[in-house]
Amino acid sequence: MTDLDHTHDPALQSWVESANHPEAAFPIQNLPFGMYRRCGDTGAFRACTAIGDQVLDLAAVGAEYSGDLNGLAAKGRGEWKHLRHALSKALSDASERGRIEGFLLPMGDVELGLPVTPRDYTDFFTSYFHAYNAGKLFRPDDPLTPNFKWMPIAYHGRASSIVVSGNDVRRPNGQIVPPGASEPVFGPSRFVDFENELGLVMGPGNPMGESIPIDQAEDHIFGVVVLNDWSARDVQAWEYQPLGPFLAKSFATTISPWIVTMDALVPFRAPAFERFDGDPAPLPHLTSPENERSGQINIMVEARIAPKRGDEQRLSGANYASSYWNPAQLVVHQTSNGCPINPGDILGTGTISGPEPSEAGALLELGKMGATPVMLENGEERIALQDGDRLTLTASCSREGFRSIGFGEASGAVLPADVS
Repeated sequence: MTDLDHTHDPALQSWVESANHPEAAFPIQNLPFGMYRRCGDTGAFRACTAIGDQVLDLAAVGAEYSGDLNGLAAKGRGEWKHLRHALSKALSDASERGRIEGFLLPMGDVELGLPVTPRDYTDFFTSYFHAYNAGKLFRPDDPLTPNFKWMPIAYHGRASSIVVSGNDVRRPNGQIVPPGASEPVFGPSRFVDFENELGLVMGPGNPMGESIPIDQAEDHIFGVVVLNDWSARDVQAWEYQPLGPFLAKSFATTISPWIVTMDALVPFRAPAFERFDGDPAPLPHLTSPENERSGQINIMVEARIAPKRGDEQRLSGANYASSYWNPAQLVVHQTSNGCPINPGDILGTGTISGPEPSEAGALLELGKMGATPVMLENGEERIALQDGDRLTLTASCSREGFRSIGFGEASGAVLPADVS
């Protein structure tokens, strides 16, 4: 795992003044990667970093990845660190300003695109608290499945429906069994939900038939995005047995436009989840002394809702470090049977929920399947998202003695179903 270096120095400042504001999401200690084009432009997106309220084209430091972050992801940690150091120097050294400033654009003048083009997407199920809370609703006497504490459970998602923040999401149609009925009907989902997640963006892949060892797993993680795994719970309830989620999940997944690199996250590392008394130890391939010491990351992920009529308000928030399984363990499990990963692939962390009721990462948990509807500030109630609701996820890291950093947002509104 990467050590602290001069790019993490909390005293380091940029000649881009907006980056030095104490509440800036993108100070010089962050330097995430994304893709941009000028508003109104129909041409190709170009690779950039965020600094304060500006974007900087990576061509400013001679990067060869101006049109493709998948290519940068494939290069590996040495190249990522080299580029981070070059950007840090270019944006902090006043003598570089004349050369670099012409490559800057205000964020308000650009459109941000998908930061990578994923060939594949896996969504995991890693939060003990989410698994227990959701399981309690369906299996009160036995909430957790027997395999949860032995391996990171996952299902194969749909990369073709991953969209960048700002794209609205149409309510899906599907097969639903109405309350009291014995047969399904086809129509719009009545229980569209969000899931408070992060996505691990993959770097260099592994050859088919070869697994990735635990202490090399993070060399294959390019960085982290915010991720909302939109879910149609009523469709899910009918289809998920025996093979798991399918159409209930594949209609849309929203990610943030910025990839926060693992190098930027070094100051916010945390120990692996401390297992409960009586829990089995992870099998040897899923653990190591180094992973135990610092396998998790303190990332706060929050959900906000803006109803069609009313102001935006916070719904919930939780720390990713409360998840039972950590990033390296997801990579190890994904590849343990020799399954190859590709640069730009995304591994979803699964819904991030904490131990407190206010830390539930989905309306399914917050509203307890309708038993305790969420009361909004405008007087409305929610057990599911309604047409016109805008759901926004954000994430941030903070630690005393270091600059706080942000991830941007994953946002989208629910549009009415297509009933034509």
